[in-house]
Amino acid sequence: MPAILPSGGDDHNSSSRSSSSRTLHSTSPPTENSFPCSYARTPKPPTRGLFKTPFTVTVGPDAQPFHVHREAFAAASPFFAACLNPAYAFREAAASTVHLPAARPTDFEYLVQWVYTGALDHEELDVDHPAYFRLIKLWLLADELAVEGCKNGVVDAMARVADRSNSVPTPDDTRTVFGEEGVREGAGLRGLVVDLFAWKKTDQLVEAHEDSWDETFMRSLVCKLKRMDAREKGKAPWRNDADRCRLYHEHTTGQSTCGVMEAKRWAK
Repeated sequence: MPAILPSGGDDHNSSSRSSSSRTLHSTSPPTENSFPCSYARTPKPPTRGLFKTPFTVTVGPDAQPFHVHREAFAAASPFFAACLNPAYAFREAAASTVHLPAARPTDFEYLVQWVYTGALDHEELDVDHPAYFRLIKLWLLADELAVEGCKNGVVDAMARVADRSNSVPTPDDTRTVFGEEGVREGAGLRGLVVDLFAWKKTDQLVEAHEDSWDETFMRSLVCKLKRMDAREKGKAPWRNDADRCRLYHEHTTGQSTCGVMEAKRWAK
């Protein structure tokens, strides 16, 4: 389970430490409105017309079927848009079936939830010891299927969950993120995990945890701490909308911000 950190907020913003506390007291958790990109697609398609044409996705070695809608998935993912486009003459388009034998049904079910609702709510995240691996596994699947908006939603959800529960990912989570088959190098999710450990009170946790941390993660964390200057130590970057988008989100080629951030700018 993820470690609950000592109370008192972030490592660089508080002088008090209490290793016995399991909740965050000195800093109010961010509100839903402070994470405007959390549940957003990039770009967000109109609701109308998304439920016209059914098709089937079979997932995992047992080919568990998921009956979903072509328009909704094509709008969310270039991968599905190509697979289901008759112009490309893929057999998936003719059969109205896409096979994902290497994917896990639980992860794809989570993706289906996001495609239809835009939400990443999960009963294993709304607890004192959130299951970060649910979000990490979803990010990996979304990356494989080119669902950009979901990946950005995962980043926002992880930042929100980490602040609400005053926790960080586990050593196993760091191996999932930074391992050979984990999150690709340079992805924003890697940067967020490192920053959570750099800004929060994690020194005792990293030193004393009975499980080993991923070597690449530890190297990245040490480099991050060595390169931080006084200005950086003042404020956790994931709590600022623009910084979180710039540092951790992924954007379509030629875009510098998410569709939701652009919409927010125009609304001012």
